[in-house]
Amino acid sequence: MPILPKTLTPVVLLGDVVSQLQRIPSNSIDLAITSPPYWGQRDYGVKGQIGLEKTPDEYIEKLLVAFTELRRVLKDTGSFFLNIGDKYIGKDLQMIPYKLAIKMQKNGWALRNIIIWHKTNAMPSSIDNRLANTYEPVFFFVKKPDNYLTPDYYFNLDPIRIPSRTKFKTDLPLTLSIEEYNKLKINRKSDYNGKFKTTPRINLGASPGARLSVNGEFYSRQRVYDIDEELELKIINLLRKYRKLKGLSIDEIDKYFGYKNTAGHWFRLDKGGRSLPKPEDWFKLKKLLGIRETKYDKIMTAEHYVLQTVKPNPLGKNPGDVWDMPTAKIKESHFAVFPEELPRRIILSACPENGIVLDPFAGSGTTLKVAKDLKRRSIGIELNRDYLKIIKKRCGEVKII
Repeated sequence: MPILPKTLTPVVLLGDVVSQLQRIPSNSIDLAITSPPYWGQRDYGVKGQIGLEKTPDEYIEKLLVAFTELRRVLKDTGSFFLNIGDKYIGKDLQMIPYKLAIKMQKNGWALRNIIIWHKTNAMPSSIDNRLANTYEPVFFFVKKPDNYLTPDYYFNLDPIRIPSRTKFKTDLPLTLSIEEYNKLKINRKSDYNGKFKTTPRINLGASPGARLSVNGEFYSRQRVYDIDEELELKIINLLRKYRKLKGLSIDEIDKYFGYKNTAGHWFRLDKGGRSLPKPEDWFKLKKLLGIRETKYDKIMTAEHYVLQTVKPNPLGKNPGDVWDMPTAKIKESHFAVFPEELPRRIILSACPENGIVLDPFAGSGTTLKVAKDLKRRSIGIELNRDYLKIIKKRCGEVKII
């Protein structure tokens, strides 16, 4: 029977997390979200459960085995969000989440964020010799590549942006053509008398005042056309084709332009290392490589001046890495569960439409329910058969394999 869901009906694999992960095909999952049983927290009365190990180290090692298998099933473009709590032994906080995260980094994961889930309804505490615990970390992992710095994973910030409270206002035009800029001679000579006037002109930062004190301009010269990833790769592949025909080495091209370690980036395909030639280099490079095609000339060379000021994104601001959310409770269980808003934000930003979401410790099925609500397919793994009734009630129809 096929494991991967073809409809929005959640699939639940009943059994041990490692053995059930082994049933899932490699590179098939777009996003994993989970919160495993915390160490030393409670006994679920199920054979093979995680969380009752003798030491935190044993607990961490057992999770590492599961997450290594999870890494196999995750697509190279996928992400893994892990919520996990900590535990005191005596007066000593064990730092379990962070010890686990460090070991995962050594096991082929790249840590992109530590999201702080601030529990706005945290349980009152009678402890008077330390501060009450009111947050838990949510680790944002992706696969760590070997050949470039920034992992090429799916992430779309726009659906979870927060509306900006301030509106952008300026009396200056946002863009100027080259002709307009040269005609107006705008801000060419500065009468700037701000705090940077006597400051040594190094490391001034990117504020308008700092820029104005350095070069007397609020505008920077940029390409007119936005070049997306698809178009960028088309242009680079064209350059690669003609470079191969010419048989030119990167060193020869660098020497021709008088550059050092620059031309190589014009022919790379990886996201972290590729770049396009500057507009002023485009025709010179075409001549060197013998390129007669003209379809990219305007895109590569048309320029204008852009006002250099901080403009809020029209869709809203980045929500940041501190999320204020209450814990949630469901009637069917007296245990607190994470709120639906937590997986909602994660799924909207980290799972493409028609993608597959996996929760290897499904519990009461919060991730599966939210995935279904957001029109994403989902798989849950659960050891405790008693939770199936709760998952079915929350998600409606469930396919148990």
